[in-house]
Amino acid sequence: MQTLRTRFSFAFRSTLLLLTIALLSTPAELQAQKKNTETGFVNAVFKDDQGEHPYAVFVPQNYDPEKKYPVILFLHGAGERGDDGLKPIQVGLGPAIRQQADMFPFIAVFPQAEIRKESLLAGWLADSPGGKRALQILDHVMKDYSINADQQILTGWSMGGYGAWSLAAADPSRWSAVVPVAGGGKAEWAPKLKDTPIWAFQGANDRVVFPSETKQMVEAVRNAGGNPRFTEVPDVGHDVWKVAYTKPLFDWMLNPSTRVADTAPLLVKPDQKRPAEVDADTPFVPALVIDNAVSVRLGNRFLKTLADAVPSMVPPDMLEGGINDIYDSTVAQGRSFSVQFSGISYKGELARAAVEAYAADTLNIQLGIQNVNLYIGTTYVSGNRHSAVAGPISVSIGHEEPVWLSFDVRPYIRDNRIKLQLLRSRFNIPQNNWYVSGPAGVSTRGLGMTSEKVSSGLVSGIYGSKWRIEEEVKAIVPGLVEELEKQMNFDEASQIVDAIWPLPVYHPRMQLAPRQVLTDKQGISLSFGLTVAAVDSTSPPGQIQRLNSFGRSVNEIPKVTDLQIGVAPGMLKPLTEMLVQADVARIPVQDIPGHSFDKLADPQTMKQVFPDLKQYGEDLQIWSELVLTRPIQVEDGANSKKTDSNPFRFVVPQAAISMAIKKSASDKKWIPYAEFTLTLGQDVEAEIVDRSYSKRALKLEWEGGAKIGGTARFAPDYKPQESNIDQQKMRDLVQSAWDGWTKQGPASLTEIPDIELGFGRYRIKQVNWTAPQLLATFTVPELKLTNATQVEMEYELKSPYSDWGGPYKLKPGESHVFDAATPLLYRRKVDNRMQVFTLAAGSHFEFLPETGNASGMLFEAADN
Repeated sequence: MQTLRTRFSFAFRSTLLLLTIALLSTPAELQAQKKNTETGFVNAVFKDDQGEHPYAVFVPQNYDPEKKYPVILFLHGAGERGDDGLKPIQVGLGPAIRQQADMFPFIAVFPQAEIRKESLLAGWLADSPGGKRALQILDHVMKDYSINADQQILTGWSMGGYGAWSLAAADPSRWSAVVPVAGGGKAEWAPKLKDTPIWAFQGANDRVVFPSETKQMVEAVRNAGGNPRFTEVPDVGHDVWKVAYTKPLFDWMLNPSTRVADTAPLLVKPDQKRPAEVDADTPFVPALVIDNAVSVRLGNRFLKTLADAVPSMVPPDMLEGGINDIYDSTVAQGRSFSVQFSGISYKGELARAAVEAYAADTLNIQLGIQNVNLYIGTTYVSGNRHSAVAGPISVSIGHEEPVWLSFDVRPYIRDNRIKLQLLRSRFNIPQNNWYVSGPAGVSTRGLGMTSEKVSSGLVSGIYGSKWRIEEEVKAIVPGLVEELEKQMNFDEASQIVDAIWPLPVYHPRMQLAPRQVLTDKQGISLSFGLTVAAVDSTSPPGQIQRLNSFGRSVNEIPKVTDLQIGVAPGMLKPLTEMLVQADVARIPVQDIPGHSFDKLADPQTMKQVFPDLKQYGEDLQIWSELVLTRPIQVEDGANSKKTDSNPFRFVVPQAAISMAIKKSASDKKWIPYAEFTLTLGQDVEAEIVDRSYSKRALKLEWEGGAKIGGTARFAPDYKPQESNIDQQKMRDLVQSAWDGWTKQGPASLTEIPDIELGFGRYRIKQVNWTAPQLLATFTVPELKLTNATQVEMEYELKSPYSDWGGPYKLKPGESHVFDAATPLLYRRKVDNRMQVFTLAAGSHFEFLPETGNASGMLFEAADN
């Protein structure tokens, strides 16, 4: 598809060249503008002394060369480097434009950084080849299209975020607005940026570019007298571009002097479905399949909480629909009559739901329905020379309390999806929980046929045919089962694996799908397989590799009653082995989060290890890269200092710090210089820590010091003037870098959000290593009430499906704790008036003294 589009674009432009003779009387600038009439994403090529450089331009729909357009220069991230001209529009601004292409008001320019053997942070810097060429391409586009030179906007993500800060500082007067996304820079640039409109974005959970990188630049510009905007998005990681590139930002770009409210809505949510990060035409080519990679246990306690949330999650029209006409016959006073009930519809409410695994391969689902109105539009009664037509009849079911529709299903797997086989269904209407309203109007024909007799007969007949109504209700169960199957979608479940992914740059494409399911008396066990795409989809492997020895089979999953998720860290070995074989398991040391490895590229520091470097003076440039040469392994660790869990061991059998040098920044060629081959192993203890009352985080405690060994050597073709190498100094530097990295964000602490189920929630309780899995257990969170007054408090609580409990008496200085997956209703009598509040599950509330009110008031406590 892309090749066809490129050929069409080339043919279209060639045809336009034949028409230039008709433009000889038009100014040259307008000639160039008029020949560019193709809209949407347009492929183009920039030529210079270095050759041809593909890039892309987005041209607004209904482009008019008589009108001046604002222009955006977008700098992509490290993963989109290359020379195909396509990847820059696949991540970042490109997908955001596709969502609103019909009304996007900007011309957008997408150059591509081509040099791969550079620090990622330097790919777009002002003095880099990529940065210089990006500006040349922008200048070229401005000549070809009708662009307002006073509205040039610069933005970039990740590597491009660093470039945005750098290019803006190099020529601040050029840009009407600058938007760095997940990128940092040098504080010394700040004075040049104080008069430039800036809006910086950063994900609070970014494990690639730490939030401190962006905050440092924002603070530096503020200290220099500037007024940059800064948005740190909670619960979002490195892909914060999905939140940043939305309408509030685009509105601000058009007029940066107009302040957008800090509370401006964020239109894109991250716990829901998002735009693809790769082009839709890019195939997912399987290269590796790992069975039993992830396990999920849905215990009956969790299923109960899930069921309690179902009424708030299902669509209001789930219990609405129509029923085909019902035909019946009866005998009255010796005469035979046929009866047709026509225009039948129903509407009801789902009041309760219950889900329980109660036998092998059997899951019971119950739906408590109430206020069901079965509406019969017209009833036709016909017999020999006698007939009648009755108006609407209403049948009301469940007006006193819910009536339970119960059905059993057998979960199974087919085509990597969970399916449900309907085993049996039950629906019985209690005699005292339904009634029939007589027809509204009856017309009769024939001797002895009266409206009273027909009306009475129809009502009696419906009462006598309760079983028919029950059968019609049970007839909707197969459709309900199909809807339930559609909801069992695990397209986003591969995010579970992200928590243990060790490399911050390349992330393989993965798909997680169920392989086995087992139902027992305590719950449901699911085993998932992981399919990994080939690193290069154009060069698929000859045979797909299949492994199944890393996790647990479905029969071995612990039968807990809560929710438990198990991940097999051992699968890191085949995953990283793929990257090693493809030579993508590498990262410049200056791009490793936290900058603890930066000294390994610092000339002054490395001169202490390699005295030979002193000959190159102060302009020496060092490029150092951490290269994984053998796959990562995870195994059992030593006995833990703690009694409640066991550590696992993180092992790097072989890696290297590979170095190249340039005598000065103006040199074009890197010289291979030296390499430090290392091995590494360290025990890791996993535990859950309280960040606040309601927030939990997974903490990886790296026990003791890593055992790092290795030897440094010069490159084979390099002839040093001074051949001495301080091996111990090099080992100490690597040891210090590793220790620094393991004590920071992605290597030590990851926040685990609550699992929200409608109005309820489940919270992570513990995590432990039980070979071969890291098991995370979620359970019902605690609702806490604390009395911070000097008097005793008396109150009552009620769940959505219970009566009032209590009264509870809470003494001063004490607390009450309740297990509550769903919100609780609170009430308390104060001054002969009843206070009623809804208390969110898993929260902390306090009774606090209030001026003029000796009995105090209930407030939600600060979540510190």
